[in-house]
Amino acid sequence: MTPFALGLTCIVVMFALLFIRQPVWLALGAVGIAGNIALNNFAVAKLVSGTAFFDTASSYNLSVVPLFILMGEVASGSRMSAELFNAARTIMSGLRGGLAVASIAASGAFGAICGSSVATAASMTRIAMPEMKRAGYEQGYSAASVAAGGSLGILIPPSIILVIYGSIAEQSVARLFAASMVPGIVLLLLYVVVALWVAGRSGAVPSEARVTLAQRILALRGPWQFLLLFVMTIGGIYAGIFSPNEAASIGAFGAILLGFLKRSLSLHGLVHAIQASVLVSCALFMIIISATIFANFIVQTRLPDTLLGMAQDAGLSAWVVMTLIVVLYIVMGCFLEGIGMVLITVPVFLPVVAGYGFDPIWFGVLVAVLVELGLITPPVGMNLFIIRAQVPDLSMARLYRGIGPFLLAPIVLVILLFLLPGLALWLPQVLY
Repeated sequence: MTPFALGLTCIVVMFALLFIRQPVWLALGAVGIAGNIALNNFAVAKLVSGTAFFDTASSYNLSVVPLFILMGEVASGSRMSAELFNAARTIMSGLRGGLAVASIAASGAFGAICGSSVATAASMTRIAMPEMKRAGYEQGYSAASVAAGGSLGILIPPSIILVIYGSIAEQSVARLFAASMVPGIVLLLLYVVVALWVAGRSGAVPSEARVTLAQRILALRGPWQFLLLFVMTIGGIYAGIFSPNEAASIGAFGAILLGFLKRSLSLHGLVHAIQASVLVSCALFMIIISATIFANFIVQTRLPDTLLGMAQDAGLSAWVVMTLIVVLYIVMGCFLEGIGMVLITVPVFLPVVAGYGFDPIWFGVLVAVLVELGLITPPVGMNLFIIRAQVPDLSMARLYRGIGPFLLAPIVLVILLFLLPGLALWLPQVLY
């Protein structure tokens, strides 16, 4: 069997393992080790596996992951997300669908200090869903708006997905954070447009009372600690004052300090946040280690180079190839979780994309948007299941119907990224 055929066979085996619900780290690691043994020998496979464990665990670039996770856990435990929602709720009062818009806006803001869509969706479900239920919102619409807003944590920096992509693609995390900011804001606005459109054309939303302009202005005082953390972390990165690792350290320490100063974080809460961060980080690092082994095997088979040569020999244009890649991501997003999808596909697709002249930073933002789409795409959208787990009386059929219109927003953003690549590349060029 040729290396190319072996590579394709192992990818098929890996997807088969995933479809029978095996863990992502197991599917990647087992296929990578077995492929290395078949391609080389047991000694080489052992060396590659041992090196992957050491290199990943000691990676300075990846040290940003547990720190941003800790910052998000502390922020969630100290009720920062609740304060963001209350402020957004007051500002959006009187608007038909204002609570849904508030949940989307608060999710985008919370994602800017959390970096995790799962954590954002879980936090906003606990806060926004009861409020929308009391206000008489239709349950499917409420849940869909929370799910869509929660997915913004993947795109708006600091994004854990972009940190992992930067590690795999050997791209600057700071540039990726800069590139994702404008598309993240555009996607937030697109979600708001969809929420208002659905609210205006259906009976899912009752009319809401207005508040005075003075009350709206006073509401901005509530989330001051969020603004401080955002300026310290993301502002520090954009200004070139901190590296992403330093910003993550300062952000985690700042979140803990603010929590104690406001007395919204107890010692027990801090211990719980640290424990949760360790568990999530360990799970992520196991996936990254397995993906490193898998990527090493794929590189040795020269699968990406062969696929690029085949596409060019067939006369496929860059746009046809990119369309096929986007469609493949959308299909995989229906069945696979985001981080696993990035770790599986980027080693294969990135050389092909770069070979056709596309910018790796731009492609990283595109991948983040497509992963975000996967988070809310039935039947296996992760955010949908997180909301369903916390709202037991919500049927999946109602949730699937509610999320449909919101799927248009990331699809529109994907089209905009192709038509206007400067949407992602303008800010990195200005800053760096």
